[in-house]
Amino acid sequence: METMRTLEKMIGGRWHGVSILSSNAKYKEGFLSPHVDRFCEVIEMACVHKILLDPSQFTCPGARYAFGCGTDLKEKMIQKLVDQKGYSSAYAEKLIEETPHCHIKPGAIGINMRNEPSVLVARLQPEQVMRLIQVYQRKLEKSFQTEISSVISACGNVTVKAVQIQDMVISFGCDDSREFGSLSRHSLFAGLPYSLAEKLIQ
Repeated sequence: METMRTLEKMIGGRWHGVSILSSNAKYKEGFLSPHVDRFCEVIEMACVHKILLDPSQFTCPGARYAFGCGTDLKEKMIQKLVDQKGYSSAYAEKLIEETPHCHIKPGAIGINMRNEPSVLVARLQPEQVMRLIQVYQRKLEKSFQTEISSVISACGNVTVKAVQIQDMVISFGCDDSREFGSLSRHSLFAGLPYSLAEKLIQ
C-alpha cells in the first residue's frame, strides 16, 4: 500500500494493486465479491473496497479470454472485430492470439489486498503519464517502448501484459473500458509490475 501511495504523490492518479492468485481459499473473509461483467468495471469500485473476484464469472469475452477462461470465445471475438471494426479475419485472429492472456485460469483476482500485488494499475491523464515515463527513464536509464492495442485493454493489454513482460505498459482502452470502466476522454490506463514500481520509487 505504501508503494501505491508513493506513486500517487510522485505521479498522480489513483493506483490499485491487482493480485493474480492461484486460489481464493485464504482470502474469503473481509473482501467484497461483487458480480461484475468486466474487469475494467472493478477499477472504479476499488477506490473504496478490497475486492476478490472469480474470473470465470466475467461475461465480457475479452476479460474471460485475458484471464484464461474464454478460449472457447475466440471465434466469437474474431467475428466481432470483423463485423464491427472491419478487420480482415486473418488479422482479427492474429490480434486476438497476440493479446496477452493467462494460459492457466487464476483461482481468484484480488484488488487492493495487503500482500504484494502482481501489478499496479491506474487511470492517468496524459501529463501524469509523461511524469511516469520521466521517472522510468531516469531510474532505468532507457527509453520507454511499447506496442499499443485497442482491444482487451485493462485486463489483457495492461494487467496480464505487465505481469508477463515485467515492464511498464499503457493502453488507451477499448470500447468497453471507455463505456463501462470509467475511462474518460482525458485518461488512459497504465500498469506497472510491482517489482518495477518498487524500483521507480526508490
